[in-house]
Amino acid sequence: MKQQVWYFANAANMVSSSKYPRKHVIIYFSRILLRVTLFLLGLMIMSYGIVLIVEANLGAAPWDVMHLGIVRHWGFTFGRTRQMVGIIIIVGSCFVLRKWPSIGIIANMLLVGEFCNYIINWHLTPDIISLTSQITAFASGLFIWGLGTGIYIQSQLGAGPRDLLMLALHHVTGISIRWVRTLIEITTVLVGISLGGPFSWGTLVFSVTIGHTTELGMKLAKKWFGKVTG
Repeated sequence: MKQQVWYFANAANMVSSSKYPRKHVIIYFSRILLRVTLFLLGLMIMSYGIVLIVEANLGAAPWDVMHLGIVRHWGFTFGRTRQMVGIIIIVGSCFVLRKWPSIGIIANMLLVGEFCNYIINWHLTPDIISLTSQITAFASGLFIWGLGTGIYIQSQLGAGPRDLLMLALHHVTGISIRWVRTLIEITTVLVGISLGGPFSWGTLVFSVTIGHTTELGMKLAKKWFGKVTG
């Protein structure tokens, strides 16, 4: 949050001050625009990966097991459910941490839900009609999700609501981050299963591989955009 406020406060200062050469101001604003573009691009790519895994129907990601369980009972769209859960997480986590949410966290929560709905409603994914196409969609979704995550992280404009929840629980319990994250994922899956969410072997595969595809995505994003994002 402080970093994002600093970006925009510094930009306003550069515009109002005469001590900065026009060329420097243009370069600075270009970098901000690039960061925002990368942030949006990363979220769009990640959302496509999310939908591919859901539509592969081999077992959703842990949080999406719960999201789809909620969809099954209350009839909200998938994207809207992600947004509502995200709002609850942000409000609760910020209350615990006694801090305001960053612009990036709010944008992440809102935009990923909208992008997922658009991808589903506009039928932007290929037809999945066989086990081979299911496995292909699932594997592609894993890579695309990780790549999108790496790109939006490279923008340095903030992470997602679930990362904020992880920090809040770590702050309250004192339990290490890795165990807090593990407990969150297990609890989420159990709630999702109780709601009838699509838990299967794909959920387990996702859990042990998404870290690797995200790391790959971060390396690729840094290689492609590191020089211009700093």
